[in-house]
Amino acid sequence: MRKKKFGWSVNGIIGMIFAPMGLFFVAIGLAVGLTKLGKWKSPGDPAIFLAVFAGVGGLFLLLGLIFLGRDLLRRRRLRIAWESGNCVEAEFLGVVTRRDVNTVNGQPRVVECAWTAPDGVVHVYRSRYLYTDVTKLLKDKKIPVYIDRYDENIGFVDIDAVLPEIRIHN
Repeated sequence: MRKKKFGWSVNGIIGMIFAPMGLFFVAIGLAVGLTKLGKWKSPGDPAIFLAVFAGVGGLFLLLGLIFLGRDLLRRRRLRIAWESGNCVEAEFLGVVTRRDVNTVNGQPRVVECAWTAPDGVVHVYRSRYLYTDVTKLLKDKKIPVYIDRYDENIGFVDIDAVLPEIRIHN
């Protein structure tokens, strides 16, 4: 069985940048502000330096940890849905290009699929980012979606189950 790809979102990437940067600023602020590394001209200079560096660093660290935590929670919930969720067969709706995201490989595409619950509610789920149009490559028009047992808003679209292995050569 292939390893499932849960991928990092924008929140996780921002968290990976902000958290170390905030930690660096806090460390610099504490190291210089609380010691005599700097040559201070007046008694208030170390306190201002400490407040600015440690304050900004603490804010960046907090934001980075929040963003990173949100993405780790999202990935964990998708993994739980895949490992122990209810598997339903969703109908293939189409491939949609995400115009709000731009990467080195161009604008990614997602596969949209819909599943109708027994109570008549239609749920639309989106796959991970794909960088080719996979409409003609699908083996089946029914795509397995693993839905969390406790929250039907969380669903992992197992696009690898209906696609052959794709290798892109530049």
